[in-house]
Amino acid sequence: MSTLLWMISFLLHGISILAIYLLLKNRQNANGNKQTENVLKETLEEIRKENRMLQRLLEEDKQPDKSPVKHDSIKKYPPFPPAEKKKEGAAMTEKETQPIEDFQPAAYQDEVETSLEAKILQLHTNGETIDDIAKKLNCGKTEAEIIIKMHQKKS
Repeated sequence: MSTLLWMISFLLHGISILAIYLLLKNRQNANGNKQTENVLKETLEEIRKENRMLQRLLEEDKQPDKSPVKHDSIKKYPPFPPAEKKKEGAAMTEKETQPIEDFQPAAYQDEVETSLEAKILQLHTNGETIDDIAKKLNCGKTEAEIIIKMHQKKS
């Protein structure tokens, strides 16, 4: 009888240890999600600050444009000349019947373009600062910083 009680005790202990492990794992995932959320909130706030600064700069530079658009400056092309109609029984001219000998199809080359994310990460691994990366790739500093942070978080 005591062996049965020992078996039940071990079984209950195993179940409770498994439950504690699963709860601990869920809590760690929740903390990771909170960290990601905090990083995104910080970068969003930085983007908002940059946007406010850019709006102020645009409002300062904004001057009313007093010159109206001239519609006369738009080029007007004459209509196409009417196409000549052929009679149904008319023979084709010599020029129309000769094959085109010097026709060369256009040569196409595949071009591979790396994504902005790949370019940012490559420059970052080469030791470039975020400011330099943003200037070279013509993107925002926060955009480059977000991509680098997210890549570091994945690694």
